[in-house]
Amino acid sequence: MKQFQQQYPEVHFTILHRRETSGLRLLSHEDHDIDIVISSSRSLFTPLVDEDRLLPLNALNFDSTFQQQRFMQDSIANVAIFGYSGYGLMWNKDYIKKHQLPVPNKWESLADPRYSRHLVMSSPARSGTTHIMVENILQQYGWKNGWQLLLQIGGNLSSISARSYGTKNSIARGLAGIGPIIDSYAHESQKLFPFINFSYQPKSPLLPSYVAAVKNINQAKRSIEFIEFLLSDEIQQTLSTSSLNKYALHQTMAQPFEVASIDHQLMEERSLLVKQLFEQSINHQLIRLNQAWQLIHKVKQLTPLTAEEQRQYNLAIKLASTPPISEAQSRNPQLRKAVTMSKTDMHTTHLIKEWRTLMTNQLNQAISICEQLLDNHKQKGAGE
Repeated sequence: MKQFQQQYPEVHFTILHRRETSGLRLLSHEDHDIDIVISSSRSLFTPLVDEDRLLPLNALNFDSTFQQQRFMQDSIANVAIFGYSGYGLMWNKDYIKKHQLPVPNKWESLADPRYSRHLVMSSPARSGTTHIMVENILQQYGWKNGWQLLLQIGGNLSSISARSYGTKNSIARGLAGIGPIIDSYAHESQKLFPFINFSYQPKSPLLPSYVAAVKNINQAKRSIEFIEFLLSDEIQQTLSTSSLNKYALHQTMAQPFEVASIDHQLMEERSLLVKQLFEQSINHQLIRLNQAWQLIHKVKQLTPLTAEEQRQYNLAIKLASTPPISEAQSRNPQLRKAVTMSKTDMHTTHLIKEWRTLMTNQLNQAISICEQLLDNHKQKGAGE
């Protein structure tokens, strides 16, 4: 902004750079004063495009075909990409050494029982980047196996931060050891702390940084010129060293990894459903999840298990790794439309109460089964 205002000192913009839900809430007011929207959340722009609330970018000569090919996605009308990020795992090397933990390398490794209570992440309901991470797991592994992995990782979480920034701070301060995070936050921490390390998640999508100019009643001048400025060589050459910590459009990543595409349409269609499921199955169940998976890992060490004990053990795993709704139910368009993030919507309140109760009962049952198995083996040992 300061650089741009050196060319146009009379220009003043109000820029929206906040989470998707609160951003859309602000933009829904007819008297909003937002001129520019910057976000890594593609779905934030969808309602703005549908309602014809963005200024046309016809005057800009940016290569939308290149952007589509590079980021493996369809372009969005009147929205430009000016940079990009990736995501992966950030960890505190001193913390890892102190607790004698292995260095993590991918999502699956976070299910290792050695990481119990050493992980932190944010919720997809509060972080657009985390939503993409969670959705990428569900699309890669499928609904059933994806949630099984997420719930196992949930069993190792020490906390769920209010936003992605909180994940970064928890790891930097040594309150937790490891967490999934966008690279720009990790790079920001690495500039300050030599004990922070980061690696990209293989088979993950690139995260474009989108920018658009919004129509409003007090239209600012030079909004389009500002977007053009973000795409200019002057800004692109310094983007990765700026406070944004974004890669420029034609810049190669510091650590190459296998890039995977993500189905944005599917993600948007079930967005609220996935967010609420994570909230009710993981965020609000953290203590039970921790307990259930710690006990499951303890039972795994018991040998030998009888056929009936093995059956009970398998049931405990199933109960602790199955979300409250099935994949078939998740495809129901009526259910998808019925779910909101509103705390006052009665239908949503009923649904989430049902999901939370079901997940609570499943975890309590898994805990009970494991405690019984451990108690049986303790008694056997005493008898021998």
